[in-house]
Amino acid sequence: MRSQRVAKISDFLAPAASGWARIPGEEIALMPTPLPMQPTEYIRNSWEGRPYGGVKSLRVASVHDGETWAIRATWQGVSPAGKDFPDALAVALPVSGNPPLITMGGDGAPVQFLRWAANKDKPMSIVATGIGSSRPGAKIKSSAQGEAAGDTWNVVITRALGFGKEVAPLVAGKKTQIGFAVWLGANDERAGIKAFSIDWAELALDA
Repeated sequence: MRSQRVAKISDFLAPAASGWARIPGEEIALMPTPLPMQPTEYIRNSWEGRPYGGVKSLRVASVHDGETWAIRATWQGVSPAGKDFPDALAVALPVSGNPPLITMGGDGAPVQFLRWAANKDKPMSIVATGIGSSRPGAKIKSSAQGEAAGDTWNVVITRALGFGKEVAPLVAGKKTQIGFAVWLGANDERAGIKAFSIDWAELALDA
């Protein structure tokens, strides 16, 4: 996936911003997270035989202006208002080492997540070093906007370029890896019950 360099990131902050029309998108396949990998027996038993992770794919596009990175994700699956759990999207980036995405990182190989939820104004920074290890991550300048159109979500998440302790490196002219997860609130999906991209995709930022 290419993150194209643009003159002004401000032209891409809104999901419906006209600038996105000229940025090629890429389809990312998703699948339900395997029940045997859920962290507790209660979760495994309570979801046995129940459908979840029904969002099959995302359409994503990415840009940066040398200071701020933005990614736009589009998928089908908008929950009615008033549900107990919100629809949500997480973008995963490796912090260091070669962390496996399927296990949300590992010892000495953390993964940073930027998580948007339909009931929140800002994305959360989360870091994990394995299944069930998620905790608040380093503070980083970021934003998110989500717009629902019928049964389709369009969400833009941004964060500052750079790197640091527990901050995944995003540097102009460099490559990294990226992954995704989606929760459908109408189906009571939360925590490990979600759809996710089973492996990393390459993300290359223009110089």
